[in-house]
Order: sequence, then C-alpha cells, then structure tokens
Amino acid sequence: MLETTQFLLLGIVAVLGCMVYQGMRRDPREPPFLPSKFPVIGHLLGMIFQGLPYWSRYANENTAYPIFSLDMLFMKIYVVTSTEIVRLIQRNEKTISFDPLLDVSIRSFSGMKNKRTRNLMLDKDSGGQGLNAEIMHAMTPALIGEPLDRMNSIMIKTVGEYISKLEQTPSFDLYRWAREMITAASTEATYGPLNPYRDPEIVDAFWDFEENLSSLMPNFLPWLTARRAWNARNKISRALLKYLQNDGVEGASELEKIRYKKSMDHGISLEDYAQLEVPMQLAFVSNTVPAVFWTLFDIFSNPEILEEFREEIKQNALSISEDGTHTVNITAIKERCPFVLSLFQEILRWRTTTTPTRCVVKDTLIGDKYLLKAGSMISMPGGVIGKRADVWGDSAGVFDPRRFIKPDPSSAGPQKKEPRRTGGFMPFGISPVICPGRHFASSEVLGIGAMMVLRYDIAPVGGTWKAPPTDTTSLVSIMGAVRGTFPVNVSAREEYEGVHWIFRCETGKGQFPLAVG
Repeated sequence: MLETTQFLLLGIVAVLGCMVYQGMRRDPREPPFLPSKFPVIGHLLGMIFQGLPYWSRYANENTAYPIFSLDMLFMKIYVVTSTEIVRLIQRNEKTISFDPLLDVSIRSFSGMKNKRTRNLMLDKDSGGQGLNAEIMHAMTPALIGEPLDRMNSIMIKTVGEYISKLEQTPSFDLYRWAREMITAASTEATYGPLNPYRDPEIVDAFWDFEENLSSLMPNFLPWLTARRAWNARNKISRALLKYLQNDGVEGASELEKIRYKKSMDHGISLEDYAQLEVPMQLAFVSNTVPAVFWTLFDIFSNPEILEEFREEIKQNALSISEDGTHTVNITAIKERCPFVLSLFQEILRWRTTTTPTRCVVKDTLIGDKYLLKAGSMISMPGGVIGKRADVWGDSAGVFDPRRFIKPDPSSAGPQKKEPRRTGGFMPFGISPVICPGRHFASSEVLGIGAMMVLRYDIAPVGGTWKAPPTDTTSLVSIMGAVRGTFPVNVSAREEYEGVHWIFRCETGKGQFPLAVG
C-alpha cells in the first residue's frame, strides 16, 4: 500500500513532470544518460520506492561506465562506479561539495523554521554564514585524544553492564539487544549524567524518528505526510530542551560542549539548539548498531574466524591479575591484534551500503572529459566501488579476513594495494569528508566483539546461521539494518565460569589505524 508521502510525490510528478522534463537540457559533454524502463519518470519512481539502493543497483549493472547520469526530473544524479572518477571528484572539492547536504539536516531532519538560525547554519555557497560546517569541523578534535578516551571509558562501562547481564539470559534478540545497548552507550557517552535518552520513551521516539526519516525529506506538511517521524522529532526536541535548561551540558562530553558553545556564541536560542540536536545521534547510533550485529554474525557464524579472533584477543589483549580478575585492554586490539582489526574492516567492506554523496555547486569539467552541471548530485555507491577487481585484484569478490593486514615490507613477493590510496574502502566516507566519529564507533564495535567472543558462545535459535533480511532504504546507515528479529541462544563459556571481568582503554591511545577513502 502506498504511503501518503508517496501519493503526494506521485502527484507532483504527474502535474509537473512534463513541464520540468521539457525544460531540462543535456550537454553532450555530460556523462552518458541511462534510460529507465518507464520513460520520463522511471528513475524518480525507483528512487521513491527503493531509496539509495536504486543507485547502487544501477551502478552494479553498469560498471562498464566509470560515471553515468540518471534523469530524476527535478535534478540530475551522476552515479560513479570507478575509483579514478572518485579521485577526480576529490580534487575538485571547491566546486563539488558535501556542505550543501548539511542543510538537509537543518531543513528536513531537524525541522528548523527560524529563518535567522537557518541562515546562520546554511553553507556559504548557498548564501548563509556556514555555521553548520564550522561546527562539523570543530567536532573533529573532540573525537580524538583525551576527549575520545573519556567517551570510550563511559561507553565501555555501559556496554560491559549489558554484556554481563547475558549470564542470566539464555536467549535474546541479537539485533534488538545491539540496538538498545548502542543507543544507551552512545548517548551516555555524549550527554553525561543527565542523558535524556535514559527515558525509554525518548529511546522509542528516536527509533520512530530514525526508521521514518525518509518521510521527512520532502518537508511538505510533515505533520500530515510524515506524522510518525514528526511526532517523534518533537518529543525528542522537548526532552533535549529540558536537558539544556537543567544545565545538562556541564556534565556532557567535549563533543557536546563544543557544539553547544559554538551555537550559543552565535546567538542561537536553547529551543532552536534542541531542534538542531535531534539528528545528532543518527551518525553515532544508526551506523554502529548494524555494524555490531554484522560483526558478531560474521564472527560467530564462522568457526575458523571465531577461533582465530578468540586466540588473538586472548594472547594479546587479555591479562589476568593475581586475584583472578580478567582485564581486556581495548587499546591492545588496536596495537597488537592485526587479524581482529583486518577482519572488522573486511566486514565493513563486504557489507557496506554506504553511498557518499556530493553536490555540484559550479559547472565542473573532470578529467578533461566529463562535464558535471551545477545543481546536480553525485552518488558514489561504496558497495559497488569497494568490490572492484581493479582495486582488490582477483579476490575482490571474496571475503578475506586478512585483506587489511599490512604486509611486511621486508617480505618478498607482490604487495597489496593500500586501500587509503586506491579509494577502494568507503564505509567511513571519502576525503575530505571522513566520519569524525569512526574511532569511537570502532572502539564500540571491537570492544563488544572482544567481550562477547571471550565470554560467550552464541548460536541462532534453530541452529542455522542464515543472514536475516535487511532494510536497505535507510538514509543514514552505512550497513543494512535488520528487518524483523534474530533470536539467538547464549551460554557462558565454561573455562571462564565465575570470572570477574574488567574492560579498559589506555589514555591517549583511542585512535585506530583504519583505512579511509
């Protein structure tokens, strides 16, 4: 059954389609246009009903084109399938930019109506003052070094409590559990003792907001066309406003303090800041939940990987004190567990649905061949580009848990291509827009993986590790969220029965040597 938003979008297409289509002009220097099965409106319909995976499907079916165009009626989408084109786009960051997309968060996701605040946040190329981009750039130092260490310490304490409770839980829904745990850990590390997400109603509202985010995109009568997401957004905003009025920021992370101070320095009201803050947790939670699920799935479903993962953690990241306390050092995973780190990145490469996107703000000729017209968007499906043979060789289509282990420079034989140079790894984005929270998220995922693998055995209810169906329409997640449930049985490992566990991070060593695009 069609949703109200889809009916409205189809109505807009019917009324304006011909007029807009006739007014669009194609330059012969643009990337080749690929037709749709349904003339004029086919690509737009595909986007409405399939979301971002529509672009990925077309990219996967047309890899012979390094870049091609899709006519979406109201704009053009240039879809990239080649790392060579990705590099050309990176070199033109002044005319091909991510910043205009930050405005979508203001207009559609936060629902900001105050014109002054919107102008403050709007990027400079669009006539605003660029505060949104300024805040995003200022956040980076708050996600490395000591600020990251403090967030990691709070996060580890929270996830440790969730994992310890499994000793009294013979079975549970693995995805739902990951969702509850990551929501708690990420928000606790961000907002501190007065964390508004301690209220289960606010957590439920967040997931209503996240799961229905696409309905807010048209920003057309959202109280009618996107009622569930709209109501959830308002509930979260009210809770955040109460948090701000109670001086909750005083006990918050450096990340939250920077965002708050920058906003207050520019005269933004508490009410407006609460609205702007609503989408904040999308980056931390929406990406990390499926990453945790699929990491645990891919480890426990493969006995050989499980055994090697366990042994490396046991040998290099586990210490036992005289009183029998078992301490897992999350920092040691980064420094002394190359297989674990490589496996994690291969899971991201293999399962990513990320699609880095850019806006063309000025007509740009790339490679002396392709003209990209201002006002168009560029889509770079990471799942397609990340499996190209010209990047990874003959093993591109094979899951290789050792792929990211750096070769010994002194060893003989051919060396693997360095992924950060080839652009063949995009789950954390591509330069110059790299996910600033990747080190925090990696600490969460690998910390949880280490704790679970050492302490428990997990098996699906029914005994068969069969990948569950996923929701690939998410606008913000880099991996497919699970649709439905995934019940598992869990049992504590006998060799560690009665053991007291501690998990810790070393100060100043929270960053991981992760590949980026």
